[in-house]
Amino acid sequence: MGRVWKAQSESRMRQVHVLAYRLDGLDGYEINICPPFPSTTVHANVGEHARLRCRLCNGSSPINLSDLQTHGFTISWFKSNFKSGLMELLDNGNRIAAQWPFLGFWPAFVNDTGRYFCSLFNGTHNISGPNVSLEVIPISEGCYSEELEYTRNGYIGLSVRFDCPDVEEYKHNTKNLKWYKNCQEEVATGSPLDFHSLGEENAGHYTCVLSIEHYGRQYNVTRTVELKLKEAYFEPKLIYPGQEHIEVTLGERRVINCTVLAGHKSKQDVMLTWKSQQFKIPACKLEAPVCKGKRSETIKDNRVYVEIPLEFTKVKEEHLNHHFNCTLHGSGIMLTGSIFLQEKGKSAAPHSVGLLFFAIVVLFILACVCAYFKVQIALCFRDLTGRDETRGDNKEYDAYVLLLKNDDTLLNTHEEQKFAFKSLPETLEKTFGYRLCIFERDVAPGVASAESILLYINKCRRLIIILSKEYVDDHFSSTYELMTGLHQVLVEGKIKPILIQFKPINNTKSLPESLQLVLKSKGTVKWEEGKNSYFWKKLRYLMPVKGHQVHSGNL
Repeated sequence: MGRVWKAQSESRMRQVHVLAYRLDGLDGYEINICPPFPSTTVHANVGEHARLRCRLCNGSSPINLSDLQTHGFTISWFKSNFKSGLMELLDNGNRIAAQWPFLGFWPAFVNDTGRYFCSLFNGTHNISGPNVSLEVIPISEGCYSEELEYTRNGYIGLSVRFDCPDVEEYKHNTKNLKWYKNCQEEVATGSPLDFHSLGEENAGHYTCVLSIEHYGRQYNVTRTVELKLKEAYFEPKLIYPGQEHIEVTLGERRVINCTVLAGHKSKQDVMLTWKSQQFKIPACKLEAPVCKGKRSETIKDNRVYVEIPLEFTKVKEEHLNHHFNCTLHGSGIMLTGSIFLQEKGKSAAPHSVGLLFFAIVVLFILACVCAYFKVQIALCFRDLTGRDETRGDNKEYDAYVLLLKNDDTLLNTHEEQKFAFKSLPETLEKTFGYRLCIFERDVAPGVASAESILLYINKCRRLIIILSKEYVDDHFSSTYELMTGLHQVLVEGKIKPILIQFKPINNTKSLPESLQLVLKSKGTVKWEEGKNSYFWKKLRYLMPVKGHQVHSGNL
């Protein structure tokens, strides 16, 4: 089974155990084995095929060994010999064969059990992979070994699916896979194995046998899964009644069943009973106007249904317009359903219509209140939850502030400039913790205006446009800055607009069409003086939601 390395080869052995190399001949490609890397164990039945894979890593990432093969590397496999402390070089080309990047056993025997590792060599460098163990186990009984048995749990009445385990190396051969139950009955072909509704008869050992051809001979790879069944936890459900209104005719006999879905087996711990505040409901042993019948259990689709009937031998007027309740007790729960008898043709429709109308009115009033106070409600909700929508969006600023300027800078009053460059940032930045981008303040003098505007707008989450009457009446010099922002808003959708009307505007038809669209949107707010004015609440409502904001006063 190969040859034993002699003492003159010990220098190469030392190279094999090196954990990392730099292979300058591969354009600086650095390869590392994955230290520390736990040994992997491959199990096989005696007399069947077994396969070991050579694995290498670059850091923590697996390496595609075909890349090394194209650069002249060859692969060798070695087995540890604990008695002599030497290594056996494997590959006799017949029963044990190396086929990049695998070592195959055709077939495996008990004395093949041991620890193996691979070595790659290109005439200059040696790279060794982590140890992998092979354990060849005799078949104890039937068609499988108990030591190679896998376990899968299933629940009665539910579905389950499982694959043939540990056959990832043979994923292209699964069409040749067959399943046997208890080593006798062939139940399926291919993988996975499906059960749509498990019954007790499905428990047992399922053996998957994968057949592989090698040089004209067939070899098997066998795995066995024991399917163990458990009863699924099932909380009983009251199927009928819910809250039922039933029309009846006086004098008729009527039987109404209370039905519970109890589980997958007989449920004696599920208790059902009929009760009424106005009537005693005895068992139907003696003749009585109303009584409860005998409990019964039926099985349908592997599930148990429990029923107890409520019997009216003769419906009387005194039975009408009263609730009869069916109560379920079991597994720490209590559920109640009820029936309400009404004489046919005399339903409580007018009363129901009145309740429906009242409910509609209440909902309408609530909707109006919520619409009127939606800003205050939203701000209160933000403060309570601390939600932050800005995390991870890679934006540097919360808003870009654009004060539309006229050709005649004197038309931009001191009042407007004070608002844009002092009042607005003081409130939003210092009170609420927002970060604003103001071109006149934050961009260094001498920087190319066009490039800087686009760069800084892309860094922002909102575009605040401050619009005044003077802007509408006269020509303006901030056209590029405005159009750049509106393009981001309307075309690319990268930023949301907030339009501040600093002074009332009577005629908006002279504005650019794109700005008119923004003016008609819900992102418009009119300036109002006062620290606690609605203006600041609406503005904060339109700004991004940021957690842990610091603010004071009643804003």
